[in-house]
Amino acid sequence: MLTPEFRDQFLAESPDGRLVLTIYQGQIIGITPSQWDLFVAEMEDKLNAPSTTLQHIRRVAFAGYSEVFLDKQGRIQLPTHLRKSGRLERDVVLVGVGRCFEIWDKERFEALLEQSNEDVSAELARADIKLPF
Repeated sequence: MLTPEFRDQFLAESPDGRLVLTIYQGQIIGITPSQWDLFVAEMEDKLNAPSTTLQHIRRVAFAGYSEVFLDKQGRIQLPTHLRKSGRLERDVVLVGVGRCFEIWDKERFEALLEQSNEDVSAELARADIKLPF
């Protein structure tokens, strides 16, 4: 179930309640149909000779494509192929990531939170990104 904030955000961009789900880096990603169309256009128009790794990522994302609809309570039905690809067992976590969301297996997400992260301050500085905290 999407939180009311995410449900409202997605319904503002897709009033019929249609969402696109796919797999990216092992997680299920949820975006609006217009975001998907932009992604497809950029992958087709801007990549002349993609690396083997990028071709694989594109192939997995395209193969994972599935349209779903929000019900009145903000729930979505996860297709079997995405549940398997996302390694979803029983409990899941919905994580808001900007204009999209990710669906994680709860145990895998908790393990991610326990990992120590590398310092990325130099990378953020090169991109001129200032954290608000």
